Amino acid sequence: MGGLVEYFQKGGPFMYPLLLWSIMVVGFFIERLITFLRSRKVEEIRKITDQVIDMINRDVPLDELERTCRRFGRMEGEVLSDGIARFRFISTEERTPEEMRAELNGTVERSSLGYFRRYLDVVNFLASTSVLLGLLGTVRGMIVAFAQIAEKGLGEPTIVAKGISEALITTVTGLSIAVPALAIYAYFDGRATTKAIQFEPYGHLFVDALMRRWGRMKQAA
Repeated sequence: MGGLVEYFQKGGPFMYPLLLWSIMVVGFFIERLITFLRSRKVEEIRKITDQVIDMINRDVPLDELERTCRRFGRMEGEVLSDGIARFRFISTEERTPEEMRAELNGTVERSSLGYFRRYLDVVNFLASTSVLLGLLGTVRGMIVAFAQIAEKGLGEPTIVAKGISEALITTVTGLSIAVPALAIYAYFDGRATTKAIQFEPYGHLFVDALMRRWGRMKQAA
């Protein structure tokens, strides 16, 4: 433990933001891992979608329908409730059936993909900036090293080595954060796309039910 603290101190001031970045990457990784592990299987998704479609077909009030969807929680609850909220908003506007369907399908697709991609852009940002922070630490370390050379000359190599050590430590630390962070981003981004595609046919069935309800609303008006 003492060696780790000493290593951290040798890295200079840029080690503090790098430490914060590393904690955030680990935190987002754990959060996304739990989200994906808790995601429902296809059979459960089908049951929930069928239940919501049945409620739509029975013309259950939209408020009650949205509350029911939110109680399901996880991706399905969020996506279906977003779809109903969007339907409530645009159903009062003058839209063609094609425009309505495109709008609702877009809402469902964005919501499902957004649920699984949540925080991934932040992870990508942390990966990119950790390299830059490491580079800043490198530049600072080299400035310190050359300043010591200008002041002391080359007669005291240990003083010069301190600046070079700081430069290398921040570089290694920045890369050590960036590489796993990019791996986390790439893995979960791919999984998010897969999960969104998996939900897509059920999303279309949901939109079909809303379109039928919209048709009934138009006829009754």
